[in-house]
Amino acid sequence: MTDTSTLFELLASRQRRRLLFLLCDAESVEVPDGLQSRSAAAMTNGDSSKSPNHTVPSDLAVELHHTHLPKLAAADLIEWDQSAEAVRRGPEFGEVEPALDTLRQNAPAFPSDVF
Repeated sequence: MTDTSTLFELLASRQRRRLLFLLCDAESVEVPDGLQSRSAAAMTNGDSSKSPNHTVPSDLAVELHHTHLPKLAAADLIEWDQSAEAVRRGPEFGEVEPALDTLRQNAPAFPSDVF
């Protein structure tokens, strides 16, 4: 990541922010099941019919695999093991961590959908 605009572009998506916040607290996260089980209602807009064990790919899974994970991987913020359906911190994760810490520490000052 080379500039502030890129940082804000990467943090613009709630799904990407949530994944990055999860990686602040865990070495790796399973996708999409790990994301859905941690915050199913938030990630699926409260639609309880979208189950993490559903056999048809959810909208979230499709978005993650085709948009969000490739974008984060291209920025080296994550390492994405597609065969294991997992992500872990990438070599550039440290560049985004201060911004995530600032958001977390000042959560009451931001809209409720920051996480």
